[in-house]
Amino acid sequence: MVKPISIEVAGTDLAFRGISLNDSTPSGGQIAQAAGFSPDDHVYVLQWLDDGDLEDVRENEAVSLEDGRRFIVAESDRSYRLTMDGEIVDWPARFITAATLRKLTNVKADRVIYFEKTDEADELLAENELVDLELPGVEKFRQGKDRPKEQKVDIKHLGELETASFKIAETASLQEVWDRAYAELEIARDPRDVFQADLMGEPINLMDHLQLSLKAAQDQNLCKGKFEIAARTGGA
Repeated sequence: MVKPISIEVAGTDLAFRGISLNDSTPSGGQIAQAAGFSPDDHVYVLQWLDDGDLEDVRENEAVSLEDGRRFIVAESDRSYRLTMDGEIVDWPARFITAATLRKLTNVKADRVIYFEKTDEADELLAENELVDLELPGVEKFRQGKDRPKEQKVDIKHLGELETASFKIAETASLQEVWDRAYAELEIARDPRDVFQADLMGEPINLMDHLQLSLKAAQDQNLCKGKFEIAARTGGA
């Protein structure tokens, strides 16, 4: 009787869990089925090699578990190609975040990640900011050498007439700035609250831009350093 062999599998969230196989050279199809997928599912399997590389595993292709026992298994009919510091990565989902890239390519916590642009300045990414990989061409990313710079932001709660100021990394998302504001103001969040920028005296609604990093939002002229929490108006 073959002794069960343990491997780890995860989806595109990279939350790994252990499963068992009875084959030391399983195929992509065997790994997908062991992960809970049926033969009719369109599944993409990647082996996360011990040297850090990712390799596509076809349905009938056998792999050696000596090269790595971690696999990314996701339902997808295609892969998306990107590069990090010039190294090619194939990813089975349309969207990816800086946090996922950091795990995939072993970028240290004290480095920042930029989305490279051709006709404009490279975009500094917040950790949970989504990047769409379905755009034409191969998306290119690079890591920065320094810790993210911090900026001072001013927050005003228009309902309670309270204000607060604090420093936060320019890589922080607007959502993180908003969340931090409640702690600094010591005011509970109301479901009707709206996060907005005070841009030269004009309120700019930021609710559709909460995944942008502070710096990216500033580069798009959506905000400077002053923000407001206002109550939603209209509706029932």
